[in-house]
Amino acid sequence: MTLRIAIVSDYYYPQLGGITEHVHGQASEFTRRGHEITVVVPRPLVVPNVVDPAPPPAEFEIVRVGRAYPWYVNGSESLQTVGLRFPVTMDRLFRKRRFDVVHVHNPFGVMLPMVGVTRSRAPVTVATLHSVVPENYRLLRTLRRPLTSLLGRLDASIAVSRAVVDSLGEYFPQLEPVVIPNGVDTSFFAPDAEPMPHLMDGKRNILFVGRFDPRNGLKHMLEAFVELRKNRSDVRLVVVGDGPLRPLLTRLIPEELEEDVLFEGRVNRLRPRYLASADLFCTPCGLASFGMVLLEAMSCAVPVVATRLPGFEEVMQDGVHGLMVDEPTDTTAFAEAISQLLDQPGLAQRLGGAGRERAMTTFSWTVVADRLEELYSELLGETAWAGEYATVGGLTA
Repeated sequence: MTLRIAIVSDYYYPQLGGITEHVHGQASEFTRRGHEITVVVPRPLVVPNVVDPAPPPAEFEIVRVGRAYPWYVNGSESLQTVGLRFPVTMDRLFRKRRFDVVHVHNPFGVMLPMVGVTRSRAPVTVATLHSVVPENYRLLRTLRRPLTSLLGRLDASIAVSRAVVDSLGEYFPQLEPVVIPNGVDTSFFAPDAEPMPHLMDGKRNILFVGRFDPRNGLKHMLEAFVELRKNRSDVRLVVVGDGPLRPLLTRLIPEELEEDVLFEGRVNRLRPRYLASADLFCTPCGLASFGMVLLEAMSCAVPVVATRLPGFEEVMQDGVHGLMVDEPTDTTAFAEAISQLLDQPGLAQRLGGAGRERAMTTFSWTVVADRLEELYSELLGETAWAGEYATVGGLTA
């Protein structure tokens, strides 16, 4: 049975990030399975400067509505889609396509995701919650009543991790989302990617990937690298990402280390090649709901050093898939963990291999899409179809 599915999101290419990756992976895998997919996303007001700007090929319909404006919320760069006509455009789209499922990402986003929820005519409307928020988050507390009403329109809510459920439980105690994690394209993020030639000169490469948002921890990464270089000269830091805070962050680098801290800019499809060039991946992040960047590293069999965050602990296990440090600000502990993996190549290889195995068996899109299909079919009353499809397609969970 073919489903007509609309995926609604503020985030899609050319905007880079975890939700963008998730939306594209979900749409690609469902298209491969024969479903009719329409991705509804905004036009960006500001197109980010990307080293390799070409987006991945899309074999599904993409409908652009409204205009996405950048802003900061919850310590992170975000997008807010506005426009006078796009609610009418979405009404027309929903009437014309007669979707079976409308799947909205980040439903608290103003206004596109909210319009997706409230204007949906589909038999099933679901939403995926992607964000962890701090305790006593004033904005959510202020908007709790209208957001509760919004959530009440859904046939089901999904959280990408138990950390999201626990975080939002303070504000929405009635919320009982199904936990279905982010997926990763394990054929693209794979260990056999070709390394970047300019990084293969004998130096040991530590890779950081992420926007320069305060919570992503580049400041702590730079401080840990300075600490690491006190005891060894064979390493350099490769930074993939960018953001308005770059001028402030570069001031943290001592002059004698500037040549060994490479700012490579925003990178899209080249990320597996950067991971193939890395001895390890490090993320001293302070707040995360899941951890797409470390999952992509694991999928490439790169050992990880990461903060012990609830969302990260659902992706990796300390001592099995990488090493974890209790606090993002403990730069000495990060430097020691990095040095341990550099000095013990056997351990690094074992952790990287275990990370690849976990990505394949738990987070690959074939596995995650199975779980989404099961939820859709349950809500549509098509449980017999779900079992038949899983058997014929050979994609049992």
